[in-house]
Amino acid sequence: MMKSIFIFLFLVVGIFGELKAQDDEEYYKPPTKRLDVRNNAYPNLNRKEMSLYMGIEGGFKLNYASLDNSINGLVSIQNNNVFAWGVSLGYNYDNKWAVETGYLNNPIFLIQSIATRRRLTTYQIGRNFTTIPLRYKYKVWTLDAITKTAGLYVGGGVLFNTNVKDRLINELTFTGYDYRFSAAGRDSVKLELTSKSFLTKKLSAVFELQTELQGRVANGFYISVFGRMAFAPNAGIRSDLVYTENSNKIGEATQSLNGISYNFGLSLRFDLARGYKYQSKVE
Repeated sequence: MMKSIFIFLFLVVGIFGELKAQDDEEYYKPPTKRLDVRNNAYPNLNRKEMSLYMGIEGGFKLNYASLDNSINGLVSIQNNNVFAWGVSLGYNYDNKWAVETGYLNNPIFLIQSIATRRRLTTYQIGRNFTTIPLRYKYKVWTLDAITKTAGLYVGGGVLFNTNVKDRLINELTFTGYDYRFSAAGRDSVKLELTSKSFLTKKLSAVFELQTELQGRVANGFYISVFGRMAFAPNAGIRSDLVYTENSNKIGEATQSLNGISYNFGLSLRFDLARGYKYQSKVE
C-alpha cells in the first residue's frame, strides 16, 4: 500500500509542475483573453466567479475500538488504519464557499486478536461502506492576498452510509482442550471462545468536521490537503465474546467501535463549468 501511495504522490507532483508551467503562460496573454484578471470593462461592478467542479480524493482513515475485558489475556485489540477514496461533485462560489456531494469508498473496521496456545489470530471486523457525503465548506483565511490562489477552509457535513442495517456480520469459535489431574485421575476440559460481531444502524448517519488547505495550480485545477473528524454513536460495530469451560461460562467481553474516527488525505479538484456574476459595488 505504501508503494502505491508514493507512486500516487509522485504523479501528483509531476502534474502540479506541468500545470503550473502552463498557468504562468497566462501572464503573457492579452488582458481580454486572460481568465485571471479582474473585471475591467465594468469598473463599478464586482465580478464573482462560480463553478461546477468534480473532485477525487484519497487518504488514510483511522478507526479505534475499546475492549472492556481481556479475559485473562485471551483477547486484545489494535488501532486500525485503512485507505479510503472517493469522488465528489460540487458548486463553488467565488472561492469563498462550496457545497458538494459524491461517493466514498468508506471502510470501517475494528481489529480483534485472539491468543491461542500456538499463535495469535488477528482479523478485521467491519464493512466497506458505500457512503454519500453532503458537505459545506467556507474560506476563513486567504494565504496569498495578492493572487488569492491559496486559502484555508473549514466546514462540516453528514455522511450517509447506504448499506447499514442491524445484522450479524461475523461469527468465530475457537476450541481447545486442557487436561487436569486430580485424585480421581486425568480429566479433559473443553475450552471454547466464541466471538459474535454485529453491525448496527447507529452508523447510518455520521457527522463530520473538516479543515482543508487548498491551492490553485492552474485555472480550473486545485489541490487540497484535508483533515477530517467523524462523529458517530459508539458501538456501531460490536463484538460479543464468551469464554466457556465444558459449556459453563467463565468469562465474557465486549469490543466496540469508538464513535470518533479521523481521515487525512489529498484532494484534486477540476472545474467542469465556470461562470461569472456581476454585482454593483454600491449595493
